[in-house]
Amino acid sequence: MSSSFKVVDAIHQLEVVDRSSTTFRSEHTFVVEATLPSRFFVREYYWTGSGVEKEPVPELVSDIDAWGFPLQRIHGPLIVEGQARIVLVDLGRTINVGEQETLVFRHKMKDLGGSFRPFLRVRPTKAIENVLRLTVVLPEWSGLRVQYLRFTHDTEKVIESEEIMGRSACEGRLVFEKEIFKPNRNNMGHRIEWTHSSQD
Repeated sequence: MSSSFKVVDAIHQLEVVDRSSTTFRSEHTFVVEATLPSRFFVREYYWTGSGVEKEPVPELVSDIDAWGFPLQRIHGPLIVEGQARIVLVDLGRTINVGEQETLVFRHKMKDLGGSFRPFLRVRPTKAIENVLRLTVVLPEWSGLRVQYLRFTHDTEKVIESEEIMGRSACEGRLVFEKEIFKPNRNNMGHRIEWTHSSQD
């Protein structure tokens, strides 16, 4: 399945919609290249939020064919096990070795149980060849502090820490970005995390 593909580039964006951190939107773009002929791609991710009876299946943004049907579609239900999530994507055709395909996932999520952990984290299980871009959009909370952390994939020991300054997106919101080249060197993981004053 996903072992039939390597990730060339990846872009992840997470937005905290409300000041109480109960509503979230995210978008994840992957440029993948087939290493074996395959029609299916497996997306694995984690969600730390809780309290929703039924979690929605991510939206897969896809071009359409001549009859108006999407070229790519999610096959089967969202698989949930603890915080782990798995989605199987039917690409609509067999992707041959060396061909590239772009996949775009959009998520709308709720955390009614208050278990969401304030970070956007990527731990590549396979090398992302070129570029990993992480973006977080946050309310302009008082005392907001945002950091980029590089950590070891196996032990999660922090190797590098850097404070990120935000830019204004619209009234009351800030955007924080980090671009990482050759992100899987030395078996590294990457995350943007944040804290803010408790009165917000």
